[in-house]
Amino acid sequence: MSVTVRVRGGFLRRVATRRPAVVIAGAVATALGVNLALWSAGLVLGGSFQYVEADGSLHTTTAPQGVITMTVLPMSGGLALAALLAAAQRRAVSRRVVLRSAQAIGAGAALATAAPTFTAGFDTPSTVALGLMHAVIAALVVLALEALVRRSGADRAVVTQAAR
Repeated sequence: MSVTVRVRGGFLRRVATRRPAVVIAGAVATALGVNLALWSAGLVLGGSFQYVEADGSLHTTTAPQGVITMTVLPMSGGLALAALLAAAQRRAVSRRVVLRSAQAIGAGAALATAAPTFTAGFDTPSTVALGLMHAVIAALVVLALEALVRRSGADRAVVTQAAR
């Protein structure tokens, strides 16, 4: 007789039943929506999203195109790479190691790339909005990869009891 112990978690459990491409697309679309809302809020609060170049001239970012590009490309590429590397593993433990490592690397990269935002000379509303955009990406990368961990079965402990 075999007993499966499942980890509780309503939302993530439902998301984990989806295909990896759906999980990735959902995470990227959510990040994009939230980041565009943060960009809009930054504009409403007086943010210019301009920074000072090394030569002293003002550089205007190409938002919202920049927000779209810098959200969609790195996030979808990183999540897809993690999903492909995990799928190439035969053992659940190896898939778990790949996905957990990707969580740390993805969140770390998103948060580390926020640092130049604080030193670039943006005004306060722009700096806060851009910093929050990086935090949103970090959080959604962790959640999406957690859903993939749960989908892969790497989080389940199987207890086998000898049949009598």
